[in-house]
Amino acid sequence: MASKVKAKKSGAGFVPLLIFIGVCSVVAPPTMIILAGGMVPSIVATLLNPARIKGSLAAMAALNLAGVIPVLGFLWERGHTIDQAVRLLLDPFMWLFMFGGAGFAAFLLWGVPIVVQAFYEVKARQAINRYGKRRAKLIEEWGGQIIDDSKIQSSVKAVRK
Repeated sequence: MASKVKAKKSGAGFVPLLIFIGVCSVVAPPTMIILAGGMVPSIVATLLNPARIKGSLAAMAALNLAGVIPVLGFLWERGHTIDQAVRLLLDPFMWLFMFGGAGFAAFLLWGVPIVVQAFYEVKARQAINRYGKRRAKLIEEWGGQIIDDSKIQSSVKAVRK
């Protein structure tokens, strides 16, 4: 029963979107042409997102839309005609605007975690080196007996457990 309710909830969001697309296609076709071309990365991300990471699709769509809005501004400024919409779609810089936002979102969603992980790995290696040097100083100061004593203490703790 719960799975049916969940399935209905996930599909219910598309009905208002389809109504919006249908109405806007009739009322403002040039705007919908630009939106259809510019929002392709978000549509592809929606269809190909197997993990369904919470918020990733919203971030992709929001930044993609942020890249499409300036192109819509150019469309409305230069004349809201289908001919002007096609001219804008033929301009590579407009595609750079539209897909640039989606590219930035992709970097934020997939690139930043890799960069952060690499940063933490470097910090961990530095800490390991620092502790190794500290250990070497302790061995130099106290002698090799400290290693044997630590092994005896760890074996005693293991026996007590």
